[in-house]
Amino acid sequence: MGSEIEEYKNMIPVIDFTDENLKPGSESWVLACAKVRYGLEEYGCFEAVYDEVPIQLHNSVFAVAKELFDLPIETKRQKTSDRPGSNYVGQNPILPLYESLGFDNPTSYEAAESFTRTMWPLGNDHFRESVRSFSKPMAELYEMATRMVFESYGLGRLHDSHVESTFYRLRFFKYRTPETNETNVGLQTHTDKTFITILHQHEVDGLQIRTKDDQYIDVKPKFSSFLFIAGDACMAWSNDRIRACEHRVILKEDQPRYSLGVYSLVNGVMEVPEELIDEEFPLRYKPIDHLSFLFQFFTDDAIRYSACPIKTSFGV
Repeated sequence: MGSEIEEYKNMIPVIDFTDENLKPGSESWVLACAKVRYGLEEYGCFEAVYDEVPIQLHNSVFAVAKELFDLPIETKRQKTSDRPGSNYVGQNPILPLYESLGFDNPTSYEAAESFTRTMWPLGNDHFRESVRSFSKPMAELYEMATRMVFESYGLGRLHDSHVESTFYRLRFFKYRTPETNETNVGLQTHTDKTFITILHQHEVDGLQIRTKDDQYIDVKPKFSSFLFIAGDACMAWSNDRIRACEHRVILKEDQPRYSLGVYSLVNGVMEVPEELIDEEFPLRYKPIDHLSFLFQFFTDDAIRYSACPIKTSFGV
């Protein structure tokens, strides 16, 4: 097993979720669990190849993303949720190229229809069904991949309750083309505040992952692959065994860049499992209320701009 993992060092692991032999308990499953864990501990991410989003759906969901961002600013700025971090972000002189917008529970007809009607009062069935059709396989991928994470730590018994407490947020991202003498930084180096983000890119380069030795790896867009990114909440749950993925967006091409993120957020309190506490990793976090953390992050500058917000909020 060690030699098989060795070949993946110095590169973000790629796991093929289309493998017919990838069944729980199989040799392929055990190897994939090890690769998933290695990717999350070393880079904070891994690449998932998944064929449940065919090219037609890929094209459709990015077409409606463009349609969404073409709406007037006043429309996009409408309040779509009371939960922190889901409403429109953009028109910021510090990040002039960036804007994003999202909504919760995208697999739900009611939630997708409510968001759609807010943006298009007369309705937009194509938008609603495209985002639902995209979000459903992302939820399935999340459940399969997190099962691998939990089982790799001997915590398979906790997985079902984790999934039951999880809800999803679909977020759309656009980075416009820089103007003359304007920065090409679409988004500065950061970590997500999610448990996990599943990121899907369109066709324009720009995403970079920061390694432990302060190098940046370009992550090329592929219609059949998805980047599984560990957020701050996952890092805290793992007692710092998993690395929150540091990443940024640098615009290199003369065209707008689009991407989609499916966030997993935990509705409830997470505790570090006792199996993840030992001499090397003594307990580092108090019980974590994920939604409380998000509220603090978006409302308290002392936490938002601290070196590690989740440790500031819940560190021991």
